Amino acid sequence: MPAQKKLLIALFALLAVFLIGTLGYYLIEEKASFYDAAYMTIITISTVGFSEQWKLSEPARLWTSIVIIFGILVVTLAFASLQAMIVGGELRSVLGRRKLKDRIAKLKGHYIICGYGRMGGLIARDLRAEDNKVVVVDCDEKRTALVDEAGFDYVLGDASNEETLQEAGIDRSAGLVTVLCSDADNVIVTLTARGLREKMPIIARAENLNSEPKLKRAGATKVICPQAIGAMRAVSLLARPAVARLVDITMGGEEWEIDELVVQPGSRLEGRTLRDLNLREKAKAMVVAIHSADGQTSINPGPDHEVRVKDVMVVLGPSGATRALAD
Repeated sequence: MPAQKKLLIALFALLAVFLIGTLGYYLIEEKASFYDAAYMTIITISTVGFSEQWKLSEPARLWTSIVIIFGILVVTLAFASLQAMIVGGELRSVLGRRKLKDRIAKLKGHYIICGYGRMGGLIARDLRAEDNKVVVVDCDEKRTALVDEAGFDYVLGDASNEETLQEAGIDRSAGLVTVLCSDADNVIVTLTARGLREKMPIIARAENLNSEPKLKRAGATKVICPQAIGAMRAVSLLARPAVARLVDITMGGEEWEIDELVVQPGSRLEGRTLRDLNLREKAKAMVVAIHSADGQTSINPGPDHEVRVKDVMVVLGPSGATRALAD
């Protein structure tokens, strides 16, 4: 039995001894008030040696002996359980989980990753590399120990349960990725997450291509099939190596990157044309595409294209150029 559970049992037993002892004194001694009976029980259990509240009768002395015996046994058990928790690290673990819950409760705009396998670990690592907050959800205690070692916040539980996703802060998150081993599990998680948040990006992994329509019907914004992506990557490396190399350079983000910039209200970009911004000269960057708020996409927009609020600009340029434009 875990030391934490033993401690709880000992504390309940101690409370029971106190209540029964108090009631016994109150019933045995007619002149004792309930307060006097409670005080007598406390000094008896603690064995502090204070003077008695009144001259005890023979039945009261016998009752005192019984209370002392059971009181010492229960107190000893409680201290032993507490010591086991401290030595075994359970107390530190309990306090750590409480701090973890408090930390997650304060997060906003983070990403939830359901499943910490090979793919989930890579996603968490890459999101953190781009200064994003991550909360991992996994039902395996061994895997959550690895999550903790990697420095990520986590929730130990079933991602298909609403309570687990709520504990992970789904109502305040920026998006969710489900990369569990089973397509059926990913469908259930997607359904649950979509039920909790009607408008939220949900990315789901599909092991089989046939599962993609099911995941989309369940509410997935995008579905990723590793086999299909691997096949496309192989074709690009064989048939279009120069394009593949450009993608590698920009996705690495060390010298050049492709990033997106959302135009916020009051931004210096608002209401200006690409000609006025002159990004090529000022930041050595170029706008590859602009996704407008009404759903329209302009590929390779011309110099007279006017930038509006909530436009999403896809920018190709030196690493960090997009952040510089947002400032």
